[in-house]
Amino acid sequence: MATTPTTCVWLHGDGLSPYDAALQAYPAAPVIFVFDEPLLTEGYRLTFKRLFFIYECIVDLYERIPNPVKELRRGNVVEEVLDFCRTHRATHLAVTETYAPRYREFVRLFEQQGLNVQQFPKPKLVPYSGPAPKRFMPFWKNIERTAFRD
Repeated sequence: MATTPTTCVWLHGDGLSPYDAALQAYPAAPVIFVFDEPLLTEGYRLTFKRLFFIYECIVDLYERIPNPVKELRRGNVVEEVLDFCRTHRATHLAVTETYAPRYREFVRLFEQQGLNVQQFPKPKLVPYSGPAPKRFMPFWKNIERTAFRD
């Protein structure tokens, strides 16, 4: 009898919403968010206020989602996510895509280590099918009503 593969959900800074597609697809899966140590020390140099804001968003999100296991770590994203998946005997990793520059490299490394990565499409902020915008204000006038619709 075949067993169902275990899936973990990896959240990143662009997916801190209870409506994140990976979270919605796996409401009972273990969830991890990793503060990316190399990025924090070598890259963005985020202020304490910004880091605390992100931390508060994660805490709020973790209180709102039904997933029973939720972890917050700091370190190398790939190493921490792999360790988390091994701890939970997961062979699958669910994540919602992001525009972040290192995202594709992370996915490649996860797959290289044997994880089956299920990527959900990144959400569009508003539906738009017109020509590529050349200036912001004309574009904004086309989408303003949609952007503020509940």
